[in-house]
Amino acid sequence: MLSGLIRLVALALILQACKIAYIPNTFNSPLLRNKGDAQLNIWAGSAGIEAQTAVAVTNSIGLMVNGQLQQNKKTENDIEVTEQRKYVEGAIGYTERFSDMGIFEFYAGGGVGQVPAKFRSITWDGPQTIAYNRWFIQPALGFCNDWLDFSVVSRLSLVDIGPQKNWFYEPGIVGKIGYKRLRFVGCFGLSIPLREHDKRYWDNLPFTISIGLHLNFGKRIVEN
Repeated sequence: MLSGLIRLVALALILQACKIAYIPNTFNSPLLRNKGDAQLNIWAGSAGIEAQTAVAVTNSIGLMVNGQLQQNKKTENDIEVTEQRKYVEGAIGYTERFSDMGIFEFYAGGGVGQVPAKFRSITWDGPQTIAYNRWFIQPALGFCNDWLDFSVVSRLSLVDIGPQKNWFYEPGIVGKIGYKRLRFVGCFGLSIPLREHDKRYWDNLPFTISIGLHLNFGKRIVEN
């Protein structure tokens, strides 16, 4: 399994050498339990280094803030160049428990970032980096207990880079395993463009895979 993970990350790095403008961030599926529940995730993987936070402001309403940073070094004309991608987003969500261990959540939000201006079907005379926006909705179904959280996520994203907006359907899974406060986390997701390939000005990374640590530092009520 570890060798398979290494191959997937290596493939992602190879694909990033192509004209990839949009690399989706890792899903934040917090599965908040109750008011005061709060958490922090730190990730590393094909989407770069990421930090995610979430807090429940009521028993049903949650807020999240996520950040993404990725740097790639390459050589152009014998000069070492560093490409950088930055992105930060916020979202508000609704959480509903439908069983002792089942949670439904729905988040909606948006963010801003900066990416290399890599366009494959047009001539671009602008700057080497370009700002972009993304808006998304993200429903998820989750299972949770004291040692495991597992989410099936389905995100729909509208990404605006340069001269074109593209829609993406982004399904994935998120797992957190450990005991209560501290857990190991893993995520795998797909990014499926809803615009035909020959009509797109820029490309996306077709999948993301990340691993990291999860810390719960808020109030979590244990239900009997």
